[in-house]
Amino acid sequence: MNLGTESILKLVRPKTEKPGNPGPILADIYKAMRAIGFYPEGHPKREEIVTNVYNTLGHFVQEKELALTISRAGFSYAGEPIKAELNQMVVSLAAELFIRRIQQLTFLPDLSLDDLRAFLHLLSMDQKNLALSGGMAQLMPARGIRTIWANEIDLSVIWEKRQALEEKMESGDALAKTDEEGPEWAAEEEGSYPADSGNTDTDTLMELLARMDRETDDNRYQQLARNLASKAEGFKERAVCAPLFLVLHALLQHNEDTNRSQVQRDYAVFTLEQIAEGVTIDFLLQHMESKSPLETAKIYPILKKLGAKIAYVIIQRLCLADGLHARKSLAAALLAIGQPAVPPLLAMLKDERWYVVRNMVAILGQIGCRDSANAFRPALYHGDQRVRKETIHALVKIGGKDAESMIIELIEDADPAIVLHAIMSLGLLKSDAAVQLLIQIIEKSDFFSRQIKVKKEAIIALGRIGDRRAVTPLLSLLGSNSWLPWSKWDEMKIVAATALGRLGDEAALPSLNACAARGGSLGKACSDAVDNIERVAEGLYE
Repeated sequence: MNLGTESILKLVRPKTEKPGNPGPILADIYKAMRAIGFYPEGHPKREEIVTNVYNTLGHFVQEKELALTISRAGFSYAGEPIKAELNQMVVSLAAELFIRRIQQLTFLPDLSLDDLRAFLHLLSMDQKNLALSGGMAQLMPARGIRTIWANEIDLSVIWEKRQALEEKMESGDALAKTDEEGPEWAAEEEGSYPADSGNTDTDTLMELLARMDRETDDNRYQQLARNLASKAEGFKERAVCAPLFLVLHALLQHNEDTNRSQVQRDYAVFTLEQIAEGVTIDFLLQHMESKSPLETAKIYPILKKLGAKIAYVIIQRLCLADGLHARKSLAAALLAIGQPAVPPLLAMLKDERWYVVRNMVAILGQIGCRDSANAFRPALYHGDQRVRKETIHALVKIGGKDAESMIIELIEDADPAIVLHAIMSLGLLKSDAAVQLLIQIIEKSDFFSRQIKVKKEAIIALGRIGDRRAVTPLLSLLGSNSWLPWSKWDEMKIVAATALGRLGDEAALPSLNACAARGGSLGKACSDAVDNIERVAEGLYE
């Protein structure tokens, strides 16, 4: 049976309206799951509850699929967490799905009652038995469920799998099991697998993961991991990567599990690296570039574990990315990787494209690679002013003596805008080494008043640094006269008074009080400075 055009359009319809809150429906699903486990087969109450859920859920997905992301703590829908503070049943349902290794759940617009009934029946079964039979995500299509999909985040993949399932059902190759048949694994006990049963032709990904979850023997764990990697290769060859995303997450959890042996933790990373190579990485990065921050945040821990190997790939994609969201996601991924990403980022500072260099510098500044500060020098003298300014900002974030020394060099730069940025940055760094140079700037004669902006920025920087060597030259400026227009000279004195207030030296009080008595804007600034110095002094003497 082939789907009609209408069903296909429903699967790919874009979001046109603000989605509603599915929280009450999820609570009803939980109640229905409990009802199936409580009421015996054929009980009218059981069918009534399931039918009510079907009617409510069917109405919700009538125009658009319901795609949910599940964590141990709850659900997310349309990129936003579903608030469930007042309904513990929603949280309980999320926990039930999570322990059954369901992290994505999609209800399609043509949801059927039979599919919902079969889904709830599986959900009500013991999760250990589910894991032994391959996991709920594997059993759902095996039971012929076509309108509910687990652990598939790409609608196009869902459509392909659904079409393939329907073709099999038409040919009679795959028949859905009915509730009356019961679980075929019921007679099997946990741990009943033969020691050599790791057959990658029959074991599913989820089954292998479930067995690895329970495995305590290092040798058997490694054999299972090798089988898992081999099985994953088949998925990669078909470019079906959504299930591998869940596998990578599980391996990451194995590596972080301190109750496991170091052998298992190390082998989990080794297997993760094997599975992540090639098309899996492309899938992760494409997904990261196109999804919400809530979704992409799940990918960052995997990329961090891959470290420098993946950093080179991400950098290349960042250089070619067009959309702002994609660039932000890729930059955030590099930040998540952290220090292992520094060497490939530094290598890109030699790139001929100014915007590439600026982006690399900005990311390096966020990472904070103090030991590599000297590698910024070429960018600090780049031919594009935008790159130079971004490099100064990055050096301020990095901090340290090397960064400070390089910025001090820029005080003598030929570009006035760079000089202003350098002086402001030295103030932010609270650079003691720059104090004397900044004092020289404010004391330097300026007959044609070309350096007013630079002098004001130097005074502000001295106030931020807080070195009391600046008190005497600032007081001298406050009491001096100039041939400059009164308004400009007054502005300079107001900035000096504010800086003196920040320095907090009581020696400045007489001069500041004298200026405060004159009133006006300068008087107000001096009065505020006096108040600040007195507050600082009171704090010291208490």
